Amino acid sequence: MKSWIRTLKEGRLHTKLLLTYVMLLTGTIIILGISDFRLNRSTVLDMAQKDVFTIVRKNNEIIDAKFSRIREMIYGFMEDDDFYQTFSTLDKNNKTKVLAADIRIKGILDKYFAQSQDLYSVQVATSYFIFGTSSSANSEHAKNFIPIKGFRNTELDRTAKEADGKIQWVPTYNFADMYQISYLKSMEYDYKYLFSAVSLIRGSYYKGKFRAYTDLLDKPTLLLNFKDSLFTDVFKDSIPVRGSSYMVVDANGQIIAHTDRSLLTTKAGFPFLQELMNDKSGVRIVRIGGEQQVLAFARSNITGWLSIAVIPPSELLAPITKQYVRNMLISVAIITVVFIAFSYFLSMLVTNPFRTMIRAIVNTGEGRFETRFEQSGSYEFRILMKKFNDMNENIVKLIQENYETQIREKEAQIKALNLQLDPHFMYNTLNMVSLMALEKEEYEISDIVVSLSNMLKYMVKQESNLVRFRDDLTYLESYVTIMSNRFEGAFEVIYDIDQQMLGDDVPKFFLQPLVENAFVHGFKKMNREGKLRISCRSSREARIYLIEDNGEGMDMAKLASLREGSNRVGISNVNRRIHILYGEPYGLQITSVPGQGTTVTVTLPPVQQGEGLTCGKKD
Repeated sequence: MKSWIRTLKEGRLHTKLLLTYVMLLTGTIIILGISDFRLNRSTVLDMAQKDVFTIVRKNNEIIDAKFSRIREMIYGFMEDDDFYQTFSTLDKNNKTKVLAADIRIKGILDKYFAQSQDLYSVQVATSYFIFGTSSSANSEHAKNFIPIKGFRNTELDRTAKEADGKIQWVPTYNFADMYQISYLKSMEYDYKYLFSAVSLIRGSYYKGKFRAYTDLLDKPTLLLNFKDSLFTDVFKDSIPVRGSSYMVVDANGQIIAHTDRSLLTTKAGFPFLQELMNDKSGVRIVRIGGEQQVLAFARSNITGWLSIAVIPPSELLAPITKQYVRNMLISVAIITVVFIAFSYFLSMLVTNPFRTMIRAIVNTGEGRFETRFEQSGSYEFRILMKKFNDMNENIVKLIQENYETQIREKEAQIKALNLQLDPHFMYNTLNMVSLMALEKEEYEISDIVVSLSNMLKYMVKQESNLVRFRDDLTYLESYVTIMSNRFEGAFEVIYDIDQQMLGDDVPKFFLQPLVENAFVHGFKKMNREGKLRISCRSSREARIYLIEDNGEGMDMAKLASLREGSNRVGISNVNRRIHILYGEPYGLQITSVPGQGTTVTVTLPPVQQGEGLTCGKKD
């Protein structure tokens, strides 16, 4: 025994590897052979449950994404001015106007919903008419199947009114039962089972600069109809296990979608349904009808409905167990053949590259970073050698870059010191010019020079994109002083500033381009005294800054061009900066009337608690 141990210890490397592998492989095969009939059922079942749960959760996320897009469409439609203008002026007793309104409303509905392949139909329902009955680009949706006066007092109508403007998702129902159409109850037709989303349109809207509210006496209801195929198309064939079923149920257990369509609108009959609702998502092993089943579920964040997959454990385990055993045997066979075939060459492949790498490491340790060696050996060793060569190259580059960086830093320091002298000389020169003007009693020239000096100091400050409103207002006042002298008092500037807003953070130079536009374009051809009003106010919702002039104004074409930013780079720049800093809800709004003037409204978000400073009154 001792001689065998000594021979093994002093033997060749490939011999050691071969013997070690044979022992490990033999032991593994024996253990697997003994424990094969004791296959860990719970582990395999747990893996299968996780896979099923992942499928259910992903399917639920896909369905939620569909509903989320539809919800966004609804929100967009709810804010459409054209719809409210059409509806608020509609005389429901005039059939001609009602039909004309139907055509317009159909076009509005198409704008928001026509491209959705998930919708079966979309209508706006009232007590006297169903608008938009052909509101889809898809021919199958173009169905006038809801009775014109049949919507009122239905469950859909009551649900929408009770929600008072919130979107409500109504589980699958029988169309004939919902609308009390007796002759359809015994027939089979395309839209026999539907589920819907309803929302009461409250009847108010915001248009332009002014708030205008229109109370609709007969408030309409937005009605979106879906077939259960929206669900079944998603989970179709997603769990190809014999005996499995997939369903969607609401909080009361009513089946909204099912692989067996004959069960639609019936009760699922799960006594533990409320527990599933509370848990939101997961996987359980439960007893249904006296048989053990794997139940994976996930609750929708949009509708609150549960997607449920029910699978027999025996069917779930059978293919997984067979695949596991087959893969194990194939893997063992391949590993055995490959290792035995190549074990004789492992010693050479391992030891030779090691010796080469040790020599290279020694050279690198002595500071010879130019050391390189030819890549050889197995894939892993070639990768290791390549990384070693790359490391030496990077070390050389880093040494060079560090040297160059130090030189650039010294050059930048020298340049910064030189640049500090130029603005200081400029400010001193402007102050000297101002004093000379005062000595000669040229007060207007002195004011202009002082204003210019203040503007230059503000522009060269190294600050962030946000500044105090007090500083930006001082810069604006200096600019107004210069322009007032340029136009020789041809206009009057009025400031109406909320002193509490002086400490707020605002984008730098956000008002000066707007005032400049008023001077250069608004007062350009006026034959009367110009007036410019600069004001601001704040509330919990927003901060508002107004630039109002009584200049020549603009027609719709010029106003549209200005809003697009094709001519006024400064205004476009301010608007883009506000969007970048605060987001799309904030920015500029421009209104103008030819011959009467222009108003530019700058909207910024409210100051959060702890932001900004409270300043005293401005002199």
